[in-house]
Formats: sequence, structure tokens, C-alpha cells
Amino acid sequence: MKKVTLLISLFFANISYAEELIKIGENIFYNKEACVNCHILNAADGGNNQLSIDHVINIVTNGYGVMPAYKDKLTKKEIEAVAIFVSTEGKNWKNKLSSFVQ
Repeated sequence: MKKVTLLISLFFANISYAEELIKIGENIFYNKEACVNCHILNAADGGNNQLSIDHVINIVTNGYGVMPAYKDKLTKKEIEAVAIFVSTEGKNWKNKLSSFVQ
């Protein structure tokens, strides 16, 4: 019984941590770094191109094209959070972040 309780506690702790990261990422995307100003959620693919977390982490960390690198502006946790937000919540956007799709 103790093992089951421990597993359930770990499961909900992970869900809570994931929800926290998504909220942090959302705040970075819309407020702190205002990513939304350039990534206006407007692309021709209609949301069909799903971005992996690793892909977004790489782009946010190192930059790509005209997008600057954020490795000196955001912590690793913040970069992971914004990547999780974009990768997870982006599935719900009708249009993808066109400049993220490289």
C-alpha cells in the first residue's frame, strides 16, 4: 500500500511540476520576453507541423536566422519551460509559429 501511495504522489508531483513549467513558459512567451510579438501564431501549415521540445530548446538557446539566442537571457529552466509551452500548447493553436518552423 505504501508503494502505491508513493507512486500516486510522484505522479501528481510530476503533473504539478509540468503545469508549473507550462505557466512559466506561457509568461515568458506572452510577457517576459514577448516572443508573441514576432511569433504571431500565423502560418500556412494550419498547425500541422508539431515542434518537438528538443527542437524548440535548440532554437531558443542558440537562435536561428534572425531570432537571437536566449542562452544568456533565460535560465535553462526558463528555456525548457518556454519550449514545453510552445510544444504542448502549440498543438491547440489553429496556426503555428511560422518563424519557429525552420
